[in-house]
Amino acid sequence: MTQRTVTSDVHVSSRPAKVPQPRFHKPNEDLAAAMECARCAELGISIPPGWADRRKPSTKKERKRKEQEHLRRQREEPKKPHKRGPLPLNELQSGFLRDVWTYLKRRSVGDDPDSRLLALTCALRGAIKGYANMTGQDVRSLRMEDAHAALSTLVSSGWLDTTPERAINAEPSDIARCGLPDLQGNPWDVGNGVRSRASGWVTRSLTHKKMRKKPNRLRLVAAYLAAEADSGGRIRLPVDDVVAACALTGGPDEVTELAEWLLRLDWIRDLRTEGPTVEAHLTELTMPMAPVPFVPPTPPRVAPATTPAEVPVPDRARDLLAGREAAVARWVADYRDEHGHGPSWAMVSAEFGWPPRRAPDQEVTQEVFGLLEEGGWLTGLGVPFGLRPGPAHRG
Repeated sequence: MTQRTVTSDVHVSSRPAKVPQPRFHKPNEDLAAAMECARCAELGISIPPGWADRRKPSTKKERKRKEQEHLRRQREEPKKPHKRGPLPLNELQSGFLRDVWTYLKRRSVGDDPDSRLLALTCALRGAIKGYANMTGQDVRSLRMEDAHAALSTLVSSGWLDTTPERAINAEPSDIARCGLPDLQGNPWDVGNGVRSRASGWVTRSLTHKKMRKKPNRLRLVAAYLAAEADSGGRIRLPVDDVVAACALTGGPDEVTELAEWLLRLDWIRDLRTEGPTVEAHLTELTMPMAPVPFVPPTPPRVAPATTPAEVPVPDRARDLLAGREAAVARWVADYRDEHGHGPSWAMVSAEFGWPPRRAPDQEVTQEVFGLLEEGGWLTGLGVPFGLRPGPAHRG
């Protein structure tokens, strides 16, 4: 079972709140030195970030010209229509969806496509809390041929704790709480961000424009093939796995029939069903359903830096800094000797390949500076251009 959560689900360190960000509204000796630094001028650093006194004030005519230029670009740029398509899943979210589907297949929860689809919906909704909230509209949206029979199948097996009538007749003001005894205690150890994305992906896949008014056996196979595709859209599965995962009653022949149907719908291409496996590839239409791999970590001194999103921020910061504390302090000391003032955070980040200020994971850099201050390697973090080696370096 999946053991990690996305970044939004992990506990993020409170350290950034303690690390003072540089402020530029109060002059100080380091800032004054930076403003007059001849070495910075040679390197093209004429105005330190945040210091606006030397900037040429814009005239009324110039401001009006920029405003008109902005309005012109807005008129000329074509508006892109909003497309409601499948949500892209990262590897962690996709892995969770596959784990849930494998569990349902292993436990044989539901004996036909309708009951299996209902079980998948309930499992994704209740994977964390151990129960799924359902209304009559939710049941009807699954377009089951006999909703009462599908609910009875899951209830009679003990997998779903409710009554068919309660779920079918539930109103938004009186939601049916359907218990899931097997899923108590968050067995997949995921956060709500992962669960919600996987559930939304299945919902949008089933309501895709190509799946409208199609039987659930086709919709379920279509979603399963897409869920099992790799990041390049390639699909290669044992036929028996498709039969078991979608609770098909027609065996391998039904898989071939449904796969050829999906081929005609342009859901898949390059279909091969000879032998014990089914091979295909997602089309341009369905390629957005393939899982998106995590961006690999950026090598040191390469910008813009990125760090693995599935790893907690403090762990990423320690990995970036490990064994480099003394080198950072030494570099800051050399910079001060050369310039007469400390470097900005951006300069240090660029030198050591840490995520820049505008990077999605810039909070990792904030954590790195906190570790340097905590370890006594740097001081002056809250002073503009006031960075200097700490007592650990001098010792």
